[in-house]
Amino acid sequence: MSRRVATRVPAMIPASALLPDGTVQVCVIRDISTGGARLSIARRHPLAETFRLQIARFDQPFRVRRVWQRGDFAGVMLELGQSAEADPTSPSPPGRPPSGAGR
Repeated sequence: MSRRVATRVPAMIPASALLPDGTVQVCVIRDISTGGARLSIARRHPLAETFRLQIARFDQPFRVRRVWQRGDFAGVMLELGQSAEADPTSPSPPGRPPSGAGR
């Protein structure tokens, strides 16, 4: 029996895990649904319980919770209703203009 509510769709989307300690780990979203995703990330990079996921083509990162991490893959769930910008563990100050702003 699957605990997943939404169907996941295969993907190959560049992303970055923005960890609370300020490190950034490059990853790839391998499948995605309305509530979560499966990430491909090197096993040598353990993910925090919660972190921000910066997805290519989106200005603001998404706050996510790691559900599992095995080998070179991890499952994350979107923390809906919680702004990544208001995240107190964010290494970037809130209100920072998006990249390229004012150019």
